[in-house]
Amino acid sequence: MLFKINKYYYIMVIMKRLLYYSSKKIFSPDVRRKIIKKLYYSMPKIVVTILMLSILFFYLFKSEVQNNVMLLAWIVIINIINFIFIYDYLHYKLFYQKRSEEKYKKAKKRLKLKERKLKLLLSQAPIGIFYYDENLRILNYNKIFYQIFGLETNLRGFNLNNLTDKNAVEVMKSVLVDKTSKNYVGSYDFTFQDKTLWAELRCSALVDEKGNVIGGVGILEDKTTEHEAYKKINYISLHDSLTRLPNRRHYKDFMQKLVNSSKNQEYFSILFYMDLNHFKQINDTFGHSVGDKLLIEVANRFKSLDIKDGHLSRLGGDEFTLAVPFVSKSEEEVKDKAKKIATRIKELFYKVFEIEGLNLYMTSSIGIVLIQPKTDNIDTIIRQADMAMYQTKRDGQDNIKFYNHTLDLERQELTALQQDLNHAIDNGELELYYQPIVMIENDKLNAVEALIRWKHPSIGMIMPDKFIPMATESGLINRVGWWVANEVCKQLAIWKERDLIIFEYVAININARQLHEIDFPKHIEKCILKYNINPSLIKLEVTETTLIDSFTKTQKIIKDLNNIGVECNIDDFGTGYSSLSYLKKLSFKVLKIDRVFINEILINDDNLELVKSIIRIGKQFKYKIIVEGIETLEQKRKILEINKDVSYQGFLCSKAIPAKEFEDRFLLSEIVD
Repeated sequence: MLFKINKYYYIMVIMKRLLYYSSKKIFSPDVRRKIIKKLYYSMPKIVVTILMLSILFFYLFKSEVQNNVMLLAWIVIINIINFIFIYDYLHYKLFYQKRSEEKYKKAKKRLKLKERKLKLLLSQAPIGIFYYDENLRILNYNKIFYQIFGLETNLRGFNLNNLTDKNAVEVMKSVLVDKTSKNYVGSYDFTFQDKTLWAELRCSALVDEKGNVIGGVGILEDKTTEHEAYKKINYISLHDSLTRLPNRRHYKDFMQKLVNSSKNQEYFSILFYMDLNHFKQINDTFGHSVGDKLLIEVANRFKSLDIKDGHLSRLGGDEFTLAVPFVSKSEEEVKDKAKKIATRIKELFYKVFEIEGLNLYMTSSIGIVLIQPKTDNIDTIIRQADMAMYQTKRDGQDNIKFYNHTLDLERQELTALQQDLNHAIDNGELELYYQPIVMIENDKLNAVEALIRWKHPSIGMIMPDKFIPMATESGLINRVGWWVANEVCKQLAIWKERDLIIFEYVAININARQLHEIDFPKHIEKCILKYNINPSLIKLEVTETTLIDSFTKTQKIIKDLNNIGVECNIDDFGTGYSSLSYLKKLSFKVLKIDRVFINEILINDDNLELVKSIIRIGKQFKYKIIVEGIETLEQKRKILEINKDVSYQGFLCSKAIPAKEFEDRFLLSEIVD
């Protein structure tokens, strides 16, 4: 009997396992869990029902069954099976359920801890975080998100579709469709707050375990401070710190946009290049404080032009540009407008500049480029404007000059000449000419001026006004200057040996760059000693502009020259800034009035009065006066009327001539007489 019971028990176990594995294959985990849950809760009812039925079955069929033992065995088997169910139930109830409950409590505790950590992370994260559903309604947000916008209202349920900034809306929408993460940095205009702020928005889709999009999460970081710092740095990098005008970099950016514009295919534009005349003199004379304030005032006057779409910039130093884009399709109209604007620019300088109690008069040289349609090289444009401006300075300051192709040809010619000049000294192509300086009353020889000429092998005679500026720009002026000094000393030695020195001195023009060369006085002394001549026979002619530029330094050099017996003359007097104020400070003996005042002395009363004033003041300071540029008898007579005790030089007496000719006409003839 026991064997049979055991056999039935094992059969039940096998059936239970078969049922479990078959259900595992047939039913999903969710369905199985539901069936087990129902069986678990129904188990007491099933056991009681089976027990009651077995008793009822035994009572009803006891009299009918022949073999009561079999019936009893059957009932026992049924109750054993019932006992097995009860055992399973109690075992599950007392062991598995208890363990499951403990696991559940631990899991629930861990879940609550994680949930708490997540809440703390959300609330205390140093960036704004918010969640939204598929309809772009805000579900939740953290404290920083609230603080970033300075909110005073609860935003849960706010529809993000209502934001004014549609770029942000598109980013939040797109992640819901693409299931991706996206970035956007910009200035957000949110309808629920008044201030404009710059923020970085990063959005990502939220998906459930099945991969379905259930909303999105956004991370918002306030970038307003960084953006303001960037704007400030960008402004500083694109603007001049002194005048607050756009700088060279800004100018290049603007010009690049101009040439890249579609309008540049048809329209002419204009570029003005303005340079202040004699600005360095003011800087050196009155100090950088005055110079800086002058630049600020000049910039303010340029701003007052208020040219539509015009771009004003300071390239550096005293150089400014004004670009006027897309003026017209007609070149003539553009040129007319350029002339009108240039006139307005010149008029800005008519009024005196009042800086720190000083009345400063300034002028500007203006180069103009008409930018042709389809021009695409901004470096070429500025080069052409620069070229036109410097040509203006050469032709006469306080003027305007339009760029044209001939300036390029002239520049190419000058470049070629510069290369030739480099070899001219070694090839013996330079020559000194001499021009007499005579007393105006009797034309008696008083002094001599040495003037350089260049006999170019293919071009012919080149005058100094053409190649000296080029030599100065290229740095060759020092070599040329020392060649002149050496040749003058050499010629004086020859005339000394022949006893032909019947004049006071020979004047040599000295360039500012050469004058400020290291140990300049020692080099001059070395040249004098080489030919054993009297230092007083040489006078160095220094322009007024050279004297005023770096005045303190120049004054020391002049003092060192005086110590070795070499004196200086003031050349081109009246052309510099505030000229008369320096007569007292300079220990010179000779003053030369520039030819520019003599040219119109007969027809211009202002020039006549100016010459009278210079002669009168010069005489008061005991200067010897030399008048340059006397070419007619009428001019000579007019100077004689002013003062008879002056000297002059000019074509009326003689142009500059070679040494041999000068010797024959002015030295030998005087001795014979």
